Amino acid sequence: MTAGPVVYNIWFILGVFISNGIGCVLSVFCLVRMTDARRSFANRAFLVLAAAWGIVETARDDALFVIATAIHLRDDSVVFYLAPSLALTVVSVGLACAVLGVAAANPRPVWTVTAGATVGLLTGGMAVQAVLAGRSGYAVSIDVPAAVATAAGLAAVTAAAVFLATGATARWRMSGPILVLALCMTVAQYLLAAEVNTDLSAIEDNAVGMSPLQLIFICVAAFGVRTIVLTLLSITDEGKFERAAEYAGTRRAPD
Repeated sequence: MTAGPVVYNIWFILGVFISNGIGCVLSVFCLVRMTDARRSFANRAFLVLAAAWGIVETARDDALFVIATAIHLRDDSVVFYLAPSLALTVVSVGLACAVLGVAAANPRPVWTVTAGATVGLLTGGMAVQAVLAGRSGYAVSIDVPAAVATAAGLAAVTAAAVFLATGATARWRMSGPILVLALCMTVAQYLLAAEVNTDLSAIEDNAVGMSPLQLIFICVAAFGVRTIVLTLLSITDEGKFERAAEYAGTRRAPD
């Protein structure tokens, strides 16, 4: 059993960090608005969906980008099989919507932290599955204890970041948790990539899949979509309420 060599390119790492940051900003943008009871049900439901999709899809896409650019299971004929991660994305977004929906209906610390921790575990699971998408003709596995520890750490950071960012009443106060979460997501994705092992004694038939260049193109395109969604939401939501007046006296009350 051998570990794939991990290549740390500063420009790729910076790109992953920026992509994670955009995803986190998109999610927090929606999270701080979804609890506003003065909004319509349809608008709040859309914000919940966008928040869940933003962070789960970001975790998946950026982990795929990391595995495509930073680790080479073998130097020849590496392909990426994405069907499992696509199915898991749909399930994870659904679960994230459920817990965030509960948090939106009950905007209190216990629900916010619970939702954040759950979403953190889902993003960690997405990253684990994504780094296992590479196929090189040999059996691929991951160091389970290390992967569990990394996912648990990411869940804790996500819970804290969601709690602090959604409770903030000024944009500059949201920036700190967002930056920390984006940094931790980036570190977690590279740590998970480093834990991927290849068993050279077990040969598998992995002829079906995307090439690294195709996968990188898809990841970059997905980043563009998230950026466009964030821009459109920022423009169309500019004149809408961000805080509900009935939260006065709570941690969400304006300064």
